[in-house]
Amino acid sequence: MMEFLKKFGSLVRTKRKALHYSQEDLAEKVDISWRHVPNIEAGKCDLRLSLVLRLADCLDIDLNGLKKYIKCDENGNYGKDLLK
Repeated sequence: MMEFLKKFGSLVRTKRKALHYSQEDLAEKVDISWRHVPNIEAGKCDLRLSLVLRLADCLDIDLNGLKKYIKCDENGNYGKDLLK
């Protein structure tokens, strides 16, 4: 899951800068504290699915490309690492 958080955070930073949003702008758009944004971008915090979806929607991030960073079992079921 850590690999996903780092990749997602890096993508958030890249997309935010491409859209010329400050960290404060992004925080306001997705209804979080601006203090949370640097930690998200650094991949240093667990994220609720609702926040991942809000960020992806706001920044036009395609989450399909990030699925490979989420571990699943041999049957393709996502496991406990999603719940951490």
